[in-house]
Amino acid sequence: MLDITVVPLATLVIMLIAVTISFLNMGINRLLITRICGWEEYKVMRKETSEYQSQLMQAMRANDTKRVEKLRKKESQIRNMQSKMMKPQMILFPISMSYIVIWWFFLIPTFGANAVAVLPGLAPTGIPLIYWYMICSFFFGTLASRIIGVTPIA
Repeated sequence: MLDITVVPLATLVIMLIAVTISFLNMGINRLLITRICGWEEYKVMRKETSEYQSQLMQAMRANDTKRVEKLRKKESQIRNMQSKMMKPQMILFPISMSYIVIWWFFLIPTFGANAVAVLPGLAPTGIPLIYWYMICSFFFGTLASRIIGVTPIA
């Protein structure tokens, strides 16, 4: 049974946790990128690797073997760039996994399997903790990455 008096507080608490974790992750990610490879260099490498992938796909679709061979010569350079760009994410991964502690020691014992959010019309009986956290996490993670500048807007 849905306890409507508890839902608004739970909804806001979980949203606040998702916002905090999202902005913390993106802030740490931006700091790591800046320290490990430099922000401007990272943007250039991201652009070059994206263009390389796009050109390679176009050449392969067109069966342009000469162009594919020409692009393959640049493959080791692109792999080195991708490897350098992955270092911040590899450092951030264990940090991100540590947030599971929040689940085990706070969210699950506090809210359990109870509904924590209500969407009239879509989920009038309530949304369980895990789904509401995932919705908030994806939304605020995307928002944080755009605001902090880790993911380009266009």
